[in-house]
Amino acid sequence: MNDEQIKSIFQQRRSIRRFKQKPVSFSILKECVNCARLMPSGKNLQPLEYIIVTNLSLREKLFSCIHWAGYLSSWEPSEEEQPMAYILLINSNKKEGLVAYDVGIASAHIVLFAETKNIGSCILLNVDKQRIEQLFQIPNNYQLEGVIALGYRDESPVIETDDHNSEYWLDENQVLHVPKRSLDSIIHNQTY
Repeated sequence: MNDEQIKSIFQQRRSIRRFKQKPVSFSILKECVNCARLMPSGKNLQPLEYIIVTNLSLREKLFSCIHWAGYLSSWEPSEEEQPMAYILLINSNKKEGLVAYDVGIASAHIVLFAETKNIGSCILLNVDKQRIEQLFQIPNNYQLEGVIALGYRDESPVIETDDHNSEYWLDENQVLHVPKRSLDSIIHNQTY
């Protein structure tokens, strides 16, 4: 893979909230986790463990624990648009202060590998952690750190350059528009 292909993966990867009802193979999901397993880890503690969820009943229960698209207060995926898989990120070392970095790096590895397989994803942090921990029988000394929804995308969000607004929106055709700051607005050469 050359640098243009890698750059293309970063450019096309968006948070996807509408999915086709086509199963994602367990082997691809396992490879997503394998990519996260190989990531750098603070102090090399490797505190993260993962639960792969594809079972319909569990997916439905998990869906009810998720708050979707904070800027779209009255919107969530319809039953025909819900994710076909989830990966839960579990912290096995609640006392370790570096885990937030590991969660970010692991999430990036998972969603970028998924993108290479044309699988859309959405990293979800606004979830009912306590209900999810009970539902998936996560041990008391472990902690849910995040949820990644996965599936074959059924939408194509559009990037808009906007240095002053970060709120995404749906247009009249239900296309999601996502503002991103311009590169020049975030780079400072040598000093601030």
